[in-house]
Amino acid sequence: MNTNLGFCLALHRAHASLQLKLDDELGLHHGISFNDFTLLNLLAQADGGRVSIPELVRPMSQPQSAVLRQLIVLEKIGLVVRDGANGLRQAVLRPPGRALENAARETADSICTEAVESIDSAVVATVSAALVTLARTSILARS
Repeated sequence: MNTNLGFCLALHRAHASLQLKLDDELGLHHGISFNDFTLLNLLAQADGGRVSIPELVRPMSQPQSAVLRQLIVLEKIGLVVRDGANGLRQAVLRPPGRALENAARETADSICTEAVESIDSAVVATVSAALVTLARTSILARS
């Protein structure tokens, strides 16, 4: 098998396995999926907890319509609000969303720490840097 294809298949298996574990634990303890956590985390890291909806598309790796559907669900449970001030469609993190993101971050951090604890920290840093580069330069990022 081609080494590059093997790498991508192994990457997919690792991602799928980790996402399943994160979905299970975040759902059990916080009532959200890993994708919900990812979206809340992006908003929590943004200045004022506010991000334009089109700017969420690339980091979420989902079409704008899927991000919007996810925001609607999070809005219905009071974690975010969509704001259209000044003609900009934005998602704004509400205080309950920030509190949930903080609590869920501890759960996600624990799972991720457990997932990589058997890998040397230097290798984790190298692979992490390689994945960031892959995400930035990949043909996938240009679509």
